[in-house]
Amino acid sequence: MQRVFLSDAPAKDFSTQNNELFPNAPEKCPFGDCGLPVKMKKHGYYTRFFINKSFSGHIYIRRYICPVCGRTVSMLPAFCFTRIQYSAIEIMNIFYEIYLEGISLNGVIKRIKATLPIDRRHINYYKRRLVKNRSKIQYALNLISPEFIFAGNAPENQIWLKKILEKIRNMPQLSFLYEYFKTINETFISKSMIA
Repeated sequence: MQRVFLSDAPAKDFSTQNNELFPNAPEKCPFGDCGLPVKMKKHGYYTRFFINKSFSGHIYIRRYICPVCGRTVSMLPAFCFTRIQYSAIEIMNIFYEIYLEGISLNGVIKRIKATLPIDRRHINYYKRRLVKNRSKIQYALNLISPEFIFAGNAPENQIWLKKILEKIRNMPQLSFLYEYFKTINETFISKSMIA
């Protein structure tokens, strides 16, 4: 299981094992079939590869273990997407440029090529996930705030994406990513979808 937490520390700070960067251990097991009010124990770190404009390399992720059921929880900084190496903030900014500012995919790639090694294939993959996950995204956003609920007929995908991204852009990015994950325990470009 992964849990997301807010952190002001840059990704580079997570490139060393620094317990000060991570939140305290959960006070109870988060697994529903255990759920006992017993403080979880530190259970080492694992590394994952992470890429943003200012850092590319391995970062450490703190793990905690339940002393009763033996299952672990990983603490992931909000600037990371689960199972995706690119920065959540960078991907959000790419979406803003494409859908809100009308910059072509080639234009975005040319602009970021020197600072972010992401290619057309990755961006198209994330765009497809965004559209495929529309139902899940709308569900999560409705839970986060009533301002995301659309009245009337459901707009076409491109119009819907533009309206949603306009609202999200006005929020602090890390706070939005944190709230989204906390609400449905997934990121908005994760593979799983609701029908």
